[in-house]
Amino acid sequence: MAFVLGNASRLFANERAVSTTIAGWTASHSRAASEVTTVVEAGTRFVPGLMSGTLALRGPQDSVGQTLANEIRDAVGVDNSIIVTVLPYGDVLGAFALTVLGDPSELSIDASVSDAVGFAFTATADESVDMGFVVHATAAETVDGNGTAVDRGVGGGTANGGVAVIHTTAYSGLTGAIIKIQHSTDNATWNDLVAFTNITAISAERKFIAAGTTVSRYVRAVTDVTGTGSVTFLVALAPR
Repeated sequence: MAFVLGNASRLFANERAVSTTIAGWTASHSRAASEVTTVVEAGTRFVPGLMSGTLALRGPQDSVGQTLANEIRDAVGVDNSIIVTVLPYGDVLGAFALTVLGDPSELSIDASVSDAVGFAFTATADESVDMGFVVHATAAETVDGNGTAVDRGVGGGTANGGVAVIHTTAYSGLTGAIIKIQHSTDNATWNDLVAFTNITAISAERKFIAAGTTVSRYVRAVTDVTGTGSVTFLVALAPR
């Protein structure tokens, strides 16, 4: 076994890397259970129901850059306005990732004479807090290329779709950049799984992969750039 301190965590909110203003976080995934017990059963039986979840962030309030504060402010009252991805064990390929598309539901700012000004923020998930892994760790790409494959270790893959997210934290010079996730059953023959919208500026996007879609054992990120420049991004995938 191996254990990791919380300071290994890395967080992204929309197009911002916000780890330097976060002191703690809590992610909660829930799924309702609907009872389907009949008179012939020896005990209660249930089927999985609707998913839900919340993501809470807390930390010192940045009084200069205010990157996270600005993202929260702009998201208040706007449906599905904030995409947050949390990497509990760090920003490395294949690492565990939690991602949520949410609606801000609570923000508090606290100050006392002896402490730094702090904040606490909660977003209610649209559907759920999805659990997956990093497909492209945060890095700059300048040319077309295929990323290193992540072996999910699931021989037959999974067949219930999922969600994919990208956080583009820096962009310069390029005319555009198309980032895709591909998957493969054998790490040799690859097919497109999902393509993000052509990137022309810093941004964030969440894509649904339809229920019933098989996600194969191996996955990788593919970069296709136009022009001369650089694009820096994180990609995470959460099969369902």
